[in-house]
Amino acid sequence: MEKNLFLCIFLAFFLHFSTLSFVHARVTDISTDKQALLALKARISHDPSNLLTSNWSTSSSVCHWMGITCGARHSRVTALNISHLGLTATLPPQLGNLSFLSRLDISDNSFYGALPEEYAQLRRLKYLVLSRNSLSGELPASIFDNLPNMQLLYLHFNMFEGKIPSTISKCRSLQNLSLSFNNFTGAIPKEIGNLTQLRAIYLGVNKLGGEIPKELGNLAKLELLSLQNSYLTGTIPSLIFNLSFLISMDFWENSLTGSLPENMCQHFPNLKELYLSYNHLSGRIPYSLGQCRMLRILMLSNNQFEEHIPRGIGNLTLIKYLYLNSNKLTATLPPQLGNLSSLSRLDISNNSFYGSLPASIFDNVPNLQLLYLHSNMFEGKIPSTLSRCGSLQNLSLSFNNFTGAIPKEIGNMTRLREIYLGVNKLQGEIPKELGNLAKLELLSLPNSYLIGTIPREIGNLTLIKYLYLEDNKLTGEILYEIGNLHNLERLNLAHNHLGGPVPATLFNISTMQVLSLSGNQLSGIIPSTAELPNLDRLYLWGCNFSGPFPDFITNASKLSIIEISHNSFSGFIPDTIGNLKNLKRLKLGYNYFTSTPGLSFLSSLTNCKRLRVLGLSKNPLNSILPGSIGNLSISLEYFYIYDCNISGKLPKEIGNLKNLIDLELRDNELTGPIPVTMDGLQNLQGLYLQNNKFEGLIPDIFCHLHELDELNFEGNKFYGAIPACIGNLAALRKLFLGSNRLTSSIPSTLWNLEDLLYFDLSSNYLNGSLPLDIGKLKVAIAIDLSRNLFSGEIPIVMGSLENLQNLSLGYNRLQGSIPESFGNLISLEFLDLSGNNLSGVIPKSLEALLYLKYLNLSFNQLSGEIPRGGPLKYFSIESFMGNLALCGPPQLQVPPCKKSTHRESRTKKENNANYQL
Repeated sequence: MEKNLFLCIFLAFFLHFSTLSFVHARVTDISTDKQALLALKARISHDPSNLLTSNWSTSSSVCHWMGITCGARHSRVTALNISHLGLTATLPPQLGNLSFLSRLDISDNSFYGALPEEYAQLRRLKYLVLSRNSLSGELPASIFDNLPNMQLLYLHFNMFEGKIPSTISKCRSLQNLSLSFNNFTGAIPKEIGNLTQLRAIYLGVNKLGGEIPKELGNLAKLELLSLQNSYLTGTIPSLIFNLSFLISMDFWENSLTGSLPENMCQHFPNLKELYLSYNHLSGRIPYSLGQCRMLRILMLSNNQFEEHIPRGIGNLTLIKYLYLNSNKLTATLPPQLGNLSSLSRLDISNNSFYGSLPASIFDNVPNLQLLYLHSNMFEGKIPSTLSRCGSLQNLSLSFNNFTGAIPKEIGNMTRLREIYLGVNKLQGEIPKELGNLAKLELLSLPNSYLIGTIPREIGNLTLIKYLYLEDNKLTGEILYEIGNLHNLERLNLAHNHLGGPVPATLFNISTMQVLSLSGNQLSGIIPSTAELPNLDRLYLWGCNFSGPFPDFITNASKLSIIEISHNSFSGFIPDTIGNLKNLKRLKLGYNYFTSTPGLSFLSSLTNCKRLRVLGLSKNPLNSILPGSIGNLSISLEYFYIYDCNISGKLPKEIGNLKNLIDLELRDNELTGPIPVTMDGLQNLQGLYLQNNKFEGLIPDIFCHLHELDELNFEGNKFYGAIPACIGNLAALRKLFLGSNRLTSSIPSTLWNLEDLLYFDLSSNYLNGSLPLDIGKLKVAIAIDLSRNLFSGEIPIVMGSLENLQNLSLGYNRLQGSIPESFGNLISLEFLDLSGNNLSGVIPKSLEALLYLKYLNLSFNQLSGEIPRGGPLKYFSIESFMGNLALCGPPQLQVPPCKKSTHRESRTKKENNANYQL
């Protein structure tokens, strides 16, 4: 019995260890590695070089395969490197069986899909590089449970999402961690603070949130910390500023707040790079900044730092890039900036610096390549010592208050590529020495009070692409030498006093993209043979040009903007204008253009599907609007065709232009009723139909245009009542219905338009009394109800309209007294109550209307003494004539006033009592 029991126990142990030996043999066999790699090969769907297909052959040893390294001791796969091969595949779980693997690098391929959990078995793994692929999904939390030897983990430039697993803290040997450029969310795990061997952390450009964990301050060996563009909030933990080995700290573009500690640089002896731009940091720049003597890059731009630049900044003699732009810094520039002998780029633009530039600041910065001081309040002359910056390539001093001439010494800075000096208070001429800058690609001198002619030496700038000289006082002609600038892409000479013809060479610069000559005193005919194949925008308005429509325009197929209005062009607008498929804005107004019958060029414009603005006004088109107008671009937003002698009816197809914002058809000869299809113009904000011959009732369709801001039907033949539904137009600010044949009373709903600014119903046949609800128009600036049939008294409540500047109630049938409350119309400049039946005295309260410039109370039944205080003393007899019972001084040609009687005093008291009631 005992013998049998021993046999059973022996067999059980034998079977157990035999199984373990078998399993161990299976796991450690090189064939397992081979099967894992073949599983990877099987998943590759794209191998552009065919390397793995031809090289990973079952007939050869795995250790001889490309990208494979085997260990000398066990002949097992210890490294897999198939980076930069352009492979497309998913990751097989079988790679988790490579139990001797210490390095895995598949970077710079197109691997996609999830990271298999089986990789948690790679306990010998030291380097895992999966960067620059398209891997996605969440990181399995368990994958870090058994990777104690991991030293480098690079997963950047993928599409991983979800939270960063806190289990990553189990990789106690980790030195380099990069998870940047993914879609990770949630807070940064505070457990990362336990990875005390970390030297570099890259977590930036994710969708993280929350605050920076203070535990990161425990990483005493940390040299690089990058958390940029990750939606982080809160303050920077103070412990971070104790990381004495830190070389680079990048918190760029987050929402961090608070201030920087004054002693920030006491524990940063090795700091070389500090990126804090695009946050909400405030306070002053720490005085200790000068102690960070190793700094090469300092970026504090786009924050809310205040006060001045600390003078200790002059100690940063190794600094190359200094960006303090877009803050709230003020004061003058410290001359210590001139000590930064290694400085390459300095940007302090968009602050509030003032005073003059210290001339000495440029004495010792020979390596300076970029200097941006624009958008401050600097004044005084531009120092000629600037020319000592011989390496300077980009110079911007625009949007300041610099005075004096442009230093001719700038012409010695032969490496300059860009110059921005515009929007200053400069004087004098453009220095001819600028023509020495052979490498110059951009010259911007707009709005700087420059005078004189354009120097011919500008023609030497053969590399220049952008030349901006607009808004000055330049005279003379446009030089033909400019036509020799064969790299020129943008030329803006607008708003000067240039005259004469334009040289033909200017219209043959094949690289030209934007040409603006507007607002000069040019003359002549534009050459018809111009060749501008790359022209995108053309601005020639207000230049006194004449002749026919320039032919070259219709051949410039890339044109998107044409503005040639306010000239003297004549002749037909060519149908070939429709060939410009990219056209977005076409302004031809204020010329002498005519058209073939039916405005055929409008039909051709239906090919321009991107057209947004069409301006044809003030041309003698002498035609009718064709139905093809409804085929214009659905993108059309602004259509101006006023004062063009357009006749006939408004075509119903106009309702197809559903994105119209402004429609101006005023001052034409249009007739008939308004087409009901206009209710399709749901985006319309401005409708201008005044001074035509439209007739009929005002249709209710306009009550559906809820975006209307201004409605102008003045000077037509509309009759009947004002539609009651007009009170539904809550966005309406300007309503002009004057000079029609409207009847009935004003609908009560109209007073619901409490945001109405301008209100004109003059010269109609409207009747009834003015209701108390007129007092709802609290923001009204102008009210004109003159020349109607209104009756009754003027509501006292109108005196509460304190924003009113213009009130005209003349030539109605109003009666009663002028309300004493009119003295409260403190903004009033124009008051016309003439031609009514008003009686009683002129309120003395009108003397308080300090801004009153026009007053007409003539032809009423007013009586008593004319008040002469305040602005009323400036008005003559024309303001009061036709009132037989008025009295006053002789210059008003009225009888002198008698002494006040008891009865008159009593009448005044009764009037005052009525006003108070």
